[in-house]
Amino acid sequence: MKTKFEKFIIILGLNLILLISLTQIVSLTRQTLTALIIIVIVISIVEAWLSQLWEMSDATELAVMKKRMQDTLDGETPRGVLVSPESPYYDLLQAFNALQTYVRHSQYDNKRDVGNYQTLLTSLPVGVINVDRHHTIDVFNQKAADLLGVSLPKLPISENLIIRHFTLSELISQTFNTQSKQQSILNLTINGETRQYDASTLYHQSGAEGEVMIMLYDLTSVLQIERMQADFLANASHEFKTPLTAITGFVETLQGPAGDDPKTRAQFLSIVANESQRLSDLVNDILSLSRLKHKADGEVSLIKVSEIVNQQIQKINSQRVKIHNAVAEKFEVLGVSEDATTIIQNLLTNAVKYNVEDGEVWVTAKKDKSQWTLSVRDSGIGIPLSQQSRIFERFYRGDESRQRKIASGTGLGLAIVNEIVTKHNGRLQVKSQVGVGTTITLTLPL
Repeated sequence: MKTKFEKFIIILGLNLILLISLTQIVSLTRQTLTALIIIVIVISIVEAWLSQLWEMSDATELAVMKKRMQDTLDGETPRGVLVSPESPYYDLLQAFNALQTYVRHSQYDNKRDVGNYQTLLTSLPVGVINVDRHHTIDVFNQKAADLLGVSLPKLPISENLIIRHFTLSELISQTFNTQSKQQSILNLTINGETRQYDASTLYHQSGAEGEVMIMLYDLTSVLQIERMQADFLANASHEFKTPLTAITGFVETLQGPAGDDPKTRAQFLSIVANESQRLSDLVNDILSLSRLKHKADGEVSLIKVSEIVNQQIQKINSQRVKIHNAVAEKFEVLGVSEDATTIIQNLLTNAVKYNVEDGEVWVTAKKDKSQWTLSVRDSGIGIPLSQQSRIFERFYRGDESRQRKIASGTGLGLAIVNEIVTKHNGRLQVKSQVGVGTTITLTLPL
């Protein structure tokens, strides 16, 4: 870019050459020549100024284009440049404007795709992790953080800073080495608790290098349910088999010579009747559990809790255990009367069965603005701490031989209570000490 002075000298030189050429053709006086020189100088100044103004106009358009390009590189929204059709840079600037429009649309599409991708990652019920060949993690969703018991990291991050489980790291390395998908069920210790995860890996090519995507799914609850179902079938078969074996055995004995002895016959028939009743109770309890899973909630009405407690005390009619009804006579709550009766019946039955001779049971209730609680406390044999988390499982008995000596039953009473309380969005708590007694408290919303 020439300076203003250089432009002026060039223009002035050209004009002077024209003036000298003119003096060769036309004879001029000195006075006229001087005037023409002054006029040439002024014209040269004006021409230089106009030339500079024109170049400045052109340079402004290019400067704006340059700034818009830099703004786009800095992450701002791409913008075009206003240009006149008479501009010598019209075609260039129109092409630039078209390019800016394309970049703007591409940025919008990419932003939308990334947003959809992030939403999908967040809403997925599985943990998703992506690791590149350099063992750097560039994808890590919230579910993966929850499953691995870590905080959601700022990406990218080194794999060993997040994945501290040897079996999972080995699965990733194996996928890189074989360049093929892998699948395994891993037992990982998360925050001191062992959990089972289905870990699936997928090898995929990203540019010149391969990457591994890991998908984690928590199978702990699923496997626990499967174990509970298997235990239920095994326990149910055992519970059915025991009374049926007794009934079959004693009936076969009665069909022989022993049936002729009135005393023996009366004794064996009494045993058969007891086992038949036990079998009937077992079937009824299993049917109750099945109905609780599928039937709709009963009619909600005003429940007089103390009245139900008194009815169950009279029904149990225990001579060896004294039951204290500490629920106020005017204590009333809204709920399903049938469910409340089943809960109180099973809790009181258990408290009496697993009590000691001349033991006691206390029933209390209270409520506030949002919930009500019922507590049944006994002075019975108590439950070891290691078994307290399982007492609401179907058929569960911590020490079967010990409890059989104390009381017989279907082993489903507390499971039924748990089903009802869960159905009504309540919760159950147990507090117990071996040789001291047990307190079971249920809390239900009003």
